[in-house]
Amino acid sequence: MRKEKNNPLTIRIIKDKIKTYMPSPYKIKKWANISFNKRKKAVVIIKLASSDEIMKINKQFFNKNNPCNVLSFPNNSVLDSGEYVLGDIIICPDIVKKESDLYNKDIDSRWAHMIIHSMLHIQGYTHEEKNDKLTMEKRERELMQFLGYQDPYYAN
Repeated sequence: MRKEKNNPLTIRIIKDKIKTYMPSPYKIKKWANISFNKRKKAVVIIKLASSDEIMKINKQFFNKNNPCNVLSFPNNSVLDSGEYVLGDIIICPDIVKKESDLYNKDIDSRWAHMIIHSMLHIQGYTHEEKNDKLTMEKRERELMQFLGYQDPYYAN
């Protein structure tokens, strides 16, 4: 991916021995950048994890003993280097693939939705309350449509 001038968002992708399909770093960074609301320079770390690894993290932080598609951890801190860390995203390619098949969604569409969803979370969007959920889902639909993908909440 060529470095875009004046791009305020830096995405660092960490992948360890992932064998399941994952989109190119270019696509992941594109989806994250489109979802980025702030214009302040920031860093987001995206970790690709196995089902076992994400299950352990889900248990440790949310007391849920099952794997999930994505976990988002807003950070909003400044490192000693001066870098502003917006947050961390942990995504499980195995689960994303299973859901893509289950919901009859294009694999890249499912990935784009997971990146967009988690980017919105680390920027403060939630879906705990009905109005917050409607606001978040509306934004997700707008971004997915902008990218040329189907409504992520419409089952085929």
